Amino acid sequence: MKCLVVYTSRSGNTEKLARAIAAALGPECVLAAAADAPPPENFDFIALGFGVYGGWPDGDLRSYMKRCRRKNVGLFMTLGAWPDSEHAFLCMGRAEGLLENCTTRVKFICQGGYTPEHLARMKSRPADSPHAWDAGREARVAEAMKHPDETDLRIAADRFRAAAEKLRNAPPRPAKPPKRAQVLAVFGSTVPGAEASYRAIEDAMRERHPELPLFRACTSYAVRSKCAAAAPSLSGVLMRLVREGYAAANLVVGFLSAGEEYHKVRSEAAAFGPQLELCVTRPPLSDRAGLRRFLGAVLAGLPERAPDECVLFMGHGHAGGRSDFQYMAAASELAGLDPALHLACVEGEPSFDPVLPELRGKRVRLVPFMLVAGDHALNDMAGDGPESWKSRLEAAGYETECVLHGLGENPAVARYFAELV
Repeated sequence: MKCLVVYTSRSGNTEKLARAIAAALGPECVLAAAADAPPPENFDFIALGFGVYGGWPDGDLRSYMKRCRRKNVGLFMTLGAWPDSEHAFLCMGRAEGLLENCTTRVKFICQGGYTPEHLARMKSRPADSPHAWDAGREARVAEAMKHPDETDLRIAADRFRAAAEKLRNAPPRPAKPPKRAQVLAVFGSTVPGAEASYRAIEDAMRERHPELPLFRACTSYAVRSKCAAAAPSLSGVLMRLVREGYAAANLVVGFLSAGEEYHKVRSEAAAFGPQLELCVTRPPLSDRAGLRRFLGAVLAGLPERAPDECVLFMGHGHAGGRSDFQYMAAASELAGLDPALHLACVEGEPSFDPVLPELRGKRVRLVPFMLVAGDHALNDMAGDGPESWKSRLEAAGYETECVLHGLGENPAVARYFAELV
């Protein structure tokens, strides 16, 4: 078992204890001042020693204690007050509160003498000061100046040796699986009906992993600014997981293509790499195998079409062309499955105009090729304005039917996303 003793000492009192404890822990124990101490991750048991200044450990040791996480530790402390006083216990409690998820195995409090400079300042305080020099203070200081003595050093050494031996001989605990969660990251929408798609995917995720708590994150700043706490950011959700002690998470990305929003998610997730193990899913249009499985799920929820009817899916796309290849591949796959299945995008390629001459029959069913039936579906696809797809198709002589349900409401699509992890 690797042991480390880390300390700060201005007067030399704490250093005496630190050396006695390090000797008791064996020749392989490392002894170091806090400013030069090695990383805590490399040790099984860490003894942390300090003098009390303003009711707290010295600054260098406070900084080091905050680096100790999930460690077995011991605390030893010197101060001028009586070691069994309320003030001494309060100072030890403050120090222990600086440790994050650590197990304290042993504590030792000892009086320590003052430096001549400190003693001179104490004696020079005015008579009306609450810390003025008096007979009681003089008696306490006189006793403090005798410590730490040989008895203190022996008791401290014995206690830390016993704690280390108990820890060394303890039967190994079965390793607990890391605390894990699942997160659904979506763009978000302010359209009330869009919520049904997200809930369907979350229900499928809960059904697949009922043991994992589920969180939702919204990547759109515009949506978050309107929905406030109901739409937390991805960074906010991941930060919460870290604070609540999660070590890993399945991050299901609710986008169809690997475009700008997806890469933003990847970037934010990577920033939490040192603290959180994340399994980030890939969008279905980003590879051919995923695309085929996804289209199978999409078509499984599509009502049977009439012989004189074709289906036109509306995808989102990207005005800068970043998603063109992925949506064009999806359009090609759909046409290969059924020539009456078409796909065009609001932005980028494939666009609506080249698809129009390819439509056959008298009727066109318009379906959002998006997880939610949001603003694009309501206005660009099914709106009453002259530029909507519905209006342009009807002007060209087609009968239209608009499906105002996002793909996420399709149980097969919801299961597809849930089964990515």
